[in-house]
Amino acid sequence: MFRKTLVVGCLILCIAVFSFFTRPEPGPAELVKTFYLEQTARFKTEILQLQILAEKEQEKALQQQFIKTRLAYKQAETIIEYYFNYYAVKLNGPPIPFFEEDEPDLGRQEPAGMQVIEGLLFPHYDKTHKEALAAAIEKLLADTDFMYQTNESNAFNDELIFDAVTEELFRITALGLTGFDSQTAANGLPECGAALAGVQKILMLYQQEMAHTIGIRNKQLQALLSAASDLLNRHTAFNSFPRMQFITGYLNPITEITGEYKKAKGFGENRSPMFYSTIKKNNGLFAPGIFDTNKYLDDNTISPAKIMLGKKLFFDRQLSKDNKRSCATCHDPGKAFTDGLSTSVAIDGHSSLPRNAPTLWNVALQRNLFLDNRSFSLEDQVMQVLNNAKEMHGSAQKAAEKILEQKEYKTLYADAFPAAGSSAAAQNICNAIACYERTLVALNSKFDKHMRGKASLDKNEINGFNLFMGKAKCGTCHFMPLFSGAKPPRYYYNETEVIGVPDKNTKTNARLDEDEGRYLTTGLPIHKYAFKTTTLRNISLTAPYMHNGVFKTLEDVLDFYNNGGGKGLHIAPPNQTLPFEKLNLTRAEQQDIIAFLKTLTDTALSKSSVLHP
Repeated sequence: MFRKTLVVGCLILCIAVFSFFTRPEPGPAELVKTFYLEQTARFKTEILQLQILAEKEQEKALQQQFIKTRLAYKQAETIIEYYFNYYAVKLNGPPIPFFEEDEPDLGRQEPAGMQVIEGLLFPHYDKTHKEALAAAIEKLLADTDFMYQTNESNAFNDELIFDAVTEELFRITALGLTGFDSQTAANGLPECGAALAGVQKILMLYQQEMAHTIGIRNKQLQALLSAASDLLNRHTAFNSFPRMQFITGYLNPITEITGEYKKAKGFGENRSPMFYSTIKKNNGLFAPGIFDTNKYLDDNTISPAKIMLGKKLFFDRQLSKDNKRSCATCHDPGKAFTDGLSTSVAIDGHSSLPRNAPTLWNVALQRNLFLDNRSFSLEDQVMQVLNNAKEMHGSAQKAAEKILEQKEYKTLYADAFPAAGSSAAAQNICNAIACYERTLVALNSKFDKHMRGKASLDKNEINGFNLFMGKAKCGTCHFMPLFSGAKPPRYYYNETEVIGVPDKNTKTNARLDEDEGRYLTTGLPIHKYAFKTTTLRNISLTAPYMHNGVFKTLEDVLDFYNNGGGKGLHIAPPNQTLPFEKLNLTRAEQQDIIAFLKTLTDTALSKSSVLHP
C-alpha cells in the first residue's frame, strides 16, 4: 500500500513539475494587457505625486508634475481610449461642459479630469483655486482606481488590439498634432511622442509575429517608429513643427504598414455598436476609399437603379408644389452644391429662409444633418425638405404620386423598387434621392494627392497646412481629413460649436445673431447658438460663410477667428466654446492658410456626370 501511495505521489509531483516547465509563454495580447496594467499603475503613481505637491502650492513643481502625469496617461492611451472609453472621458475629457452626439440620452456632461486640472495650473496657478484643484485630483485618482479594477480578460485579443492601435495612429495624426488635449499647457508634441511610444511598445510585443507575416515591412515599421520619435524629440517648437513632413514621411507609412498586417491576418471591423466607425481602419488616413460612404444606410439599400432615379428626381422641379423648385435650386452642382446666397430664398421667391444652404459634397459621411444636427439620415433630411412649407411647400407623398404618374418615372421606379407600391412612394423617392447624394464624394483634391505621395503643394500651401493644424488651431474643430466636425478616430458623428457669429459683418456695435441653433431642437442651454462644424472641403467655392452667410470672403472668416470669434467682437454668449484668445496670425500667415484651404477643392465628379442628369 505504501509503495502504491509513493508511486502515485511521484506521478503527481512529476506532472506538477512538468506542467511548471512546459507552461506556455504568454502571448502578445496577454503581454499588452500587462503593459496596460503597469502603465496605469505608473499613471496612478504620478497622480499621487501631483496630489502631494498640491499641498505645497509651488506653481512650477505642480506644472512639471502635471506634464509627467499626462505623459504617463498618453503612453497607455491606446488601450484606455479603446477599451475604457467611459473612463477616458472622465480622465482626459473636454475642459468645458459638453454633449456627446453619439450618446444624446446623457445630456449635458460636466468637465472632469486632467484638462480641468490643466486649466487650473496653466498658464499660472491661482492659489485661491486650491480646493478646486484638490477635488479635481481626488476625482482623477478615484476614476483611475475604478478603471484599473475593470479588466475584461477576454477583451484583449489580437484583432481588437490592432483596431485600437490604428485608432491611436489616427488620433495622433488628426488630434495630437493639433494640441487638441493640451491647448493651455501647450505640451501637445511631447504628448504625441508619449502616445507614439505606447504604440511602439505594443507593436514590439508583436514583432516576431509581424516579421513572420509581413517580412521586411516589419523592419521598416520599427525604423519609422524610431525615426518619428526622434523627430518629435528634436523639434519641440509647437508653432513651427513640420506637420506635413511628419505625417507624409512617418505617420502615413506607419499606419499603412499596420493596415497591411491587419489585412494579412484577416482582421475585420469591430461590429459592436460602441465602435461604429465611418472610416475603415485598414490603411492610412488619406488612402483612396478609406471612408465607407454607405455607413449610414441604416435599414435602406442602395443600387444603380435607385441612384439613377434619385439623380433625375434631384433636378426635377416637379418635387415642389408649384413646379418651380428642385433640390438643385438650393444645391447647385455648379456652386459646389450650394446656392451662393447668404440664406436661401423661400419658395415664394422673395422671402429668405433662416439659414445658409450647406454643400452636399461628402454628405454621405455625415451622421448628423442640417446645420443644427437635428436629422440622423439622408432619407429623413430629404423628407423634411419636401414637407417644409417654406422650402418645397408640399407633401412628399403627393409629390411622389404626381411624378410617378409619368411613364418614364414609372419605369425608373419599378426598376429601383420592384416590389413596392404607391403607398410607400414618399419614403422610396427620399431613399432614391439620398442614394444619389451618397455618390457625391470629393476626396481627391490637390491636398489628397499630396498626402498620398504625389508632391503637389507649394511652400505657402504647406505652411498654410502646418498653421491650420498648429498655431491657428483650425484643426481642433475641423478635423482632418474630412475637415468637418466628424471627430477622429471613428468620424462617426459631427460636433457642434458655439463661436459667437454676428448678425452683420461689422466690428463696431456688433450684435450676436439671434438664431439659437441646436438649442431649438434639444432645448438644452448648452446648445444655445450652437451650430454644426461644417466641412471645409470645396470651401473656396461655397461662399458666403457661416450659418447666416454673414462673411463673404475667406479673409473675413480668418479675421473673425484670429480675433477670438464672438469674444473679439464683445458679443460672445456665456457658452462660447471657441477659445477666447487671439491667434496672433500675421496677414501673411492668414493668406497661407487660405492658400491651403483652396487645395481642398475637388469637383471632378460634377464636371463629368453630375451637371447633366
